[in-house]
Amino acid sequence: MSAHRPRWLSRRQLSRCAGVLLLFFVAAGPALPAERLGEAARDEPVIQLPPVQVTAPAPLPETLPRHWVPGAVDILDRTEIGPPRRSVLPDVLEHLPGVSLQNEQGNPFQPTLTLRGFVVSPVTGLPQGVSVFLDGVRLNEPTAEEVNFDLIPLEAVDRIEVIRGPSVLFGRNTLGAAISLTTRRGEERREIGTEVSGGSFGRLNTRLLLSGEARPFDYYLSLTGIREDGYRDDTESRLARAFAKVGVRAAGLDATLSYQYGNNRIKQAGSLPQSELGRDRRANFTAGDFFAPELHLAILNVSYPVGESVTVEGHAFVRALSTEQFNVNLIAANTRLLNSTVSTGGRLQASHRDTVLGQDNVMILGAEYARTRVTSRTLEEIGGAESLEANLADHQAAAGLYAQDTLVMARGFAGPRSSLVLTVAARWDYLRHEIDDRLGGPSGGVHDFSRLNPRAGINVNPSERLGFFASYSEGFRAPAFLELTCAGPGAVCPGLQVGVAPDPPLKAVTARNYEVGMDAHPFTWLDVHATVYRTDVSDDIFSVSPTGTTGVFFQNVGQTRREGVEVGVRGRTGAVLEGYVNYAYTRATFQESIDLATPLPPGGQFVAAGNSLPLVPRHRLNAGLAYRPWPWLTLSTEASYVGSQFFRGDEANRQRPLPAYWVLNGGLSARRGGFEAFIRVNNILDNRYETFGTFAPNGHLAGNPVERFLTPASPISVLAGLRYEY
Repeated sequence: MSAHRPRWLSRRQLSRCAGVLLLFFVAAGPALPAERLGEAARDEPVIQLPPVQVTAPAPLPETLPRHWVPGAVDILDRTEIGPPRRSVLPDVLEHLPGVSLQNEQGNPFQPTLTLRGFVVSPVTGLPQGVSVFLDGVRLNEPTAEEVNFDLIPLEAVDRIEVIRGPSVLFGRNTLGAAISLTTRRGEERREIGTEVSGGSFGRLNTRLLLSGEARPFDYYLSLTGIREDGYRDDTESRLARAFAKVGVRAAGLDATLSYQYGNNRIKQAGSLPQSELGRDRRANFTAGDFFAPELHLAILNVSYPVGESVTVEGHAFVRALSTEQFNVNLIAANTRLLNSTVSTGGRLQASHRDTVLGQDNVMILGAEYARTRVTSRTLEEIGGAESLEANLADHQAAAGLYAQDTLVMARGFAGPRSSLVLTVAARWDYLRHEIDDRLGGPSGGVHDFSRLNPRAGINVNPSERLGFFASYSEGFRAPAFLELTCAGPGAVCPGLQVGVAPDPPLKAVTARNYEVGMDAHPFTWLDVHATVYRTDVSDDIFSVSPTGTTGVFFQNVGQTRREGVEVGVRGRTGAVLEGYVNYAYTRATFQESIDLATPLPPGGQFVAAGNSLPLVPRHRLNAGLAYRPWPWLTLSTEASYVGSQFFRGDEANRQRPLPAYWVLNGGLSARRGGFEAFIRVNNILDNRYETFGTFAPNGHLAGNPVERFLTPASPISVLAGLRYEY
């Protein structure tokens, strides 16, 4: 069997599937997710795009009209998240302007998402700059600010909001964007459902759903299991998630209590030397790598009106996560990392809606506090025997105070529906690390980081169909636990795992963002959005790997910049046709010259001001179309183009970059009664391309020469399933 062929379909069968879909693609063009149009049967023949209400930028639900928000916001509802099932959150967001994915780990559950030149990833050691929240609770891990996408209950998410740029109300680590997820709750119509799907590479998904309402209570339960053999050798994965939520609405009180459990085991193939990639794209260079997390998360959210103009909201949470990460190393000892994290905290927020001098005004005040205890042990394995090399603990205390005021300054200046809206906000963040070396080495000591970040913006809306905005905001990211314990060439950490605890020289990262944009609805069936931004970053933290090692250390790299343009067009005609086209230009560069370590001989590189940051494509284009010839059938297709990218470790931009690539996907969905059957084909044309590149020693060759390492993307794959709800 070919190295890039699905294990359960022959090449001839795949060609037939692709041929049927291509006939449709030629007639219809590129596509939109089928699930969006699956709900369109309920729409009226004449469609008018509804006014968008944004719960952002408040960290807890606070509905604001979209034309009051001085920034770019993307909103996805349940129909855009549902079947055909995406594996993880980045798969859902990939069609948004400027979003690109890299797959360093070689499995579908741990991709890295890049947005505006900032990343959010489960891979530790990357300069994380995007924060993720579930029902108001931060999901960035306290070890290295990474996000474990495999633990997010995507099947239970009702709404996703992507708030671009530094968001002072969401707090630290929100440099490029904040991603806010709101989970579902029971509704008046009782829902009992089951779903089974399967496909290429031994994929099998199962799900059970139960939800409803017994006033004043509501309930929601979702059980999900995923198994896959993987498109690379020795990459079997198992995911098990349970999510339960109960709510109550009575006498103004609105409260929910949710509990999530996750228990996963994911084998990781990683990248391949280019010499091996040409022989076998399915090969696993370091077979045996795996990641195994177990999560418990409980969240209480409460909202209560006080009088007619004030609403008090708050949440409290308890989160416990234990993880095991095993890394096979061909030129040194294998390593095993055992982490345990327990976090507790909460937030209290008050919103005041009233008029000031006869104009609408919304004021938000809030405070939050979280306490986290992290323990991390690194073991080395040689000849089957393990030895404890590092044993550290970190007690973290995080606090934040924030305020925002949104005031309608004027109405009717350019017509009856025109408005001028001013927003000012500020947030103070504080983070304290107390690091202790349990093996008796030098104590990591106490490290305090704090900053006050402002935000100001204005919305000029000549009419309800046209709006402009401009804003200035600042962001802040404190060094993470892992970064503090690997802070310098004298503290290289093996395999991106926690090291010793020297006195760190790292500074906090700060960002200043300038942004202008437009939202237009020239016709009832058409939306147009455009944004121009520049984000200047000081003291960016990068991980660098010296030649001849598989370890890293962290350092500040001075001034960097992300700037670009994002344009999105979306439209639909009745309930039959819907489409979108997005383009983003992203220029991420070093603004200061600096000497950095590199895996490439002789071990150092001079990075000049103006050099591009690695793994940030300058051009990203995607388009989609969904066609509904009959009320029960939806056909969809989507195409994506990602420009070339420099390899990690080539910050000097002297090596051949990762080539540009494009991908075509498609799907079909059919409904009858409570049944829905769907099929999705990814990479229809079976393109061979890579999404990640770096440099590392090849431990299979004499002398361990440094080679280009790349991660091959998945070949053509098919997922088909059946869902029933009643």
